[in-house]
Amino acid sequence: MSEQNTAEFAFSDFQKALNNNSIFTDKGELYPDIIVYLDQPDGETRYSYALMGTGTRVKALCVATVKDSAADSLNFDIEIATFQKFRKQGHATAVFEKAMAELKNGLARNSITSFSVNFHVDSDNEAGHALCQKLTDTVSETEQGKVYQLLIS
Repeated sequence: MSEQNTAEFAFSDFQKALNNNSIFTDKGELYPDIIVYLDQPDGETRYSYALMGTGTRVKALCVATVKDSAADSLNFDIEIATFQKFRKQGHATAVFEKAMAELKNGLARNSITSFSVNFHVDSDNEAGHALCQKLTDTVSETEQGKVYQLLIS
């Protein structure tokens, strides 16, 4: 399955769970338009940050999954998806920036002051590449596309 499809499935599953009241979320501490959900599927810690519209409508979702938590570094894989009607309006950038601020704020309670994030973007995902070029500072090529990285401190 492509990275883009994975992000879109995560978005769809999150929206359904929210609509069915099968997950319990918290409000963001820094941003009132963000809700936060923490879970551990398959033993991996995952933080989901949803930029909300009206009611239970999610505009955009940013999912940060812990991929490496060595003593001297913390690394997350990031997936971002935006609901079709809200695309090309800056919501992907907004959800990422707000999610990273919320994540940094939460991690600071455990004396974690920096971490890195990775975006795995398929070759044919033009919107994903454009977004990551704005948000990150390092890029490397893979067989499937590119990996964009950013250190947050």
